[in-house]
Amino acid sequence: MTHASQVTHPDTGQVRVRSRPDGAGSPHDPFGDGFLLDHEHPDLRRVSPGDWLPALRAGVAEEKAELEEIAARGAPADVDDPLRAVGRAGGRLRRVQRAFSCVFSADAGPDLQDVQAHWAPEMAAHRDWVQLHPGLHHRLRELAQRIDAGAVSPTAEQRRMLHRLLAEAEAAGAGLSGTDQERLRELNRQIAAEETAYQRLQRAEAAESAVYVASADELVGLDDAVLSSAREAARAAGHDAGHLLRLGMPVQQPALAVLRDRQTRRRLHLASSERGGMPGDDGRTTRQIGADIAVLRARRARLLGHDHHLDAVLPLRTASDVSAVEDMLGPLIAGARRRLAEELAVVEEHLRAAGDVHDELRPWDLTYGIAAVERAARGAAEGRDDAPGPPADASLPLEEALGRVFAAARRVYGLQVHERTDLPGFVDGARSFEVRDVDGAVLGLFLLDPFARPTKAGGAWMNSFSVASSLTGSRPVVINCLNLARPADGEAAQVTRAEQKTLFHEFGHALHGLLAEAEFEALSGTAVPRDAVEFPSQVNEVFADLWRPSPASGSHLHPGADPHWGRGASMVEHLAAVVLDLAWHTLSPEQAEEAARDPEGFEDQALAAWGLDHPLVPPRYGTGCFKHIFAGSGYAAGYYSYLWAQVLAADAAEWFRTVMDDESALRKAGDRFRAELLRRGDTRELEESFRHAIGREPTLAPLLRSLGMTPPA
Repeated sequence: MTHASQVTHPDTGQVRVRSRPDGAGSPHDPFGDGFLLDHEHPDLRRVSPGDWLPALRAGVAEEKAELEEIAARGAPADVDDPLRAVGRAGGRLRRVQRAFSCVFSADAGPDLQDVQAHWAPEMAAHRDWVQLHPGLHHRLRELAQRIDAGAVSPTAEQRRMLHRLLAEAEAAGAGLSGTDQERLRELNRQIAAEETAYQRLQRAEAAESAVYVASADELVGLDDAVLSSAREAARAAGHDAGHLLRLGMPVQQPALAVLRDRQTRRRLHLASSERGGMPGDDGRTTRQIGADIAVLRARRARLLGHDHHLDAVLPLRTASDVSAVEDMLGPLIAGARRRLAEELAVVEEHLRAAGDVHDELRPWDLTYGIAAVERAARGAAEGRDDAPGPPADASLPLEEALGRVFAAARRVYGLQVHERTDLPGFVDGARSFEVRDVDGAVLGLFLLDPFARPTKAGGAWMNSFSVASSLTGSRPVVINCLNLARPADGEAAQVTRAEQKTLFHEFGHALHGLLAEAEFEALSGTAVPRDAVEFPSQVNEVFADLWRPSPASGSHLHPGADPHWGRGASMVEHLAAVVLDLAWHTLSPEQAEEAARDPEGFEDQALAAWGLDHPLVPPRYGTGCFKHIFAGSGYAAGYYSYLWAQVLAADAAEWFRTVMDDESALRKAGDRFRAELLRRGDTRELEESFRHAIGREPTLAPLLRSLGMTPPA
């Protein structure tokens, strides 16, 4: 039985009726009636840390009851029952789980970390219960047989949803014996616990690794906004004076590009690159925990009948096999290494001539040297001997940068974005924006949490409180979290050029969710195979060029500079991280156990095997600081997806650049890309959506050209 409540939109006066399960709206239930405000925005002001675990467990109990009822029905299987019924089941759990995930990633204090430590193994067990439920699996198999026999005629999306459920069940071990399924459940519980341990220790080490600098003389090169933020960080950490440089997730820290003091660059680089060595309560480091996770995943893969973890997850990816991934890596690695060698020769010559380096180049000179050459090229192009400081367009006020992101969405897709100051932030400092279509119809909400905090995960990401679904009637509420430096009181926040790119990238993910149209939540928006999820976000990066001097060229530098400058170094560090991920996840259990005895040695061997053990260019992420693949399973054996996305995005970016000087043509291209790709989610194959949107098959050549490499004949 359900109850209903009415919500009136404060601007339009439109009334929406929202239903809730019977008993879910008591005064003691913060997740019941009233938890969802306008547009499914969650009211987290009424939720305390102690409320999460009971609510999550209640959601599990409710979903189990719903699915048991579906599995027990005796009527012939059809689209409504079980397929749509399964799609509707578990609504309360999804709502609370999504809310917890969003809050935990943005602001996980000790209380929420304790909740996560308990919840992760429980959720893993529940996921196993669902995917391995024999009665439910039997009903879904019966529906597939009736479709094959012509007794049921599903839509293409419904057929795809059924295939997804069956493929996930098979990949999860639905075909195993009862004993093996119990072994599988225990492995999944252990993996979830270890991933939580990795995540928790990684956050603690990130805070411990921040670099304290006593004298401002050691920070020459940083602009006033960054210095001010570093002073505030030092005060927040308990220092009476000085500055604190907090670390971002990648090894190469942005400050390395401008810090003139070589010793300070060395301290910052080593603090970043040596993460993974701090022991936790059990004496293990994140590097060791990551290796132990690889062992458990290899054991699970063998139990499922696969040679290694990558093979176990490929049925839910777009790549066909390991060789398909390796075929993509080969030419990229060869081209990136050649490009890197050319860049290093230029950097060394420049730094020696400038007197910045008198001995050998060191890893902490690389980012600085690349930026220094760029500054010199800009200065020469402008008729000056040099161009001290970062490029003129390197930093923007956050409001201006955000305005560009929203303006691009209007110019390309016709969207209107308006801030909703009446809605509470989901965490302190977060902002809410209503996104409307060209005709004024509300699409959903975009929530932005821009600034770093000690309790926040590193990096930048998109997540969702709710997703678009015609079946459940839900509307998208998506978040973007960044880790920008928080400005001092009274000062405006600034974003670097790299952070501007991140804003466009993450809003590309948000658009994927906001523009989605799907019947099933499980196929909506960003719910695509992991190696397809980064493509739309990388495409959105190209629209930053709408504010560059020459959009059609794609150059973000001043005339006279190389538009591909520095791409060799960045690609080598990225490829090295991809190779590490593949190395850990293409091991048999015995090989993984051997590697876990010396994780650092294994990492060195894996990089050397591909020629990526460069002394000046460490991987973008090492085993001890690789949140993507060890703090959760989403990107495990799938970090290559960023490269696959770059292949598609570079191709689509060339397509968009041909019309970026023509506003009318740009809108038409945007409408086509939205209709054929962004709104589709996983309702059809990505390659098919690409063909419909761009008009041809994707090729590697545009990516090679964008990296300054010559495509093979």
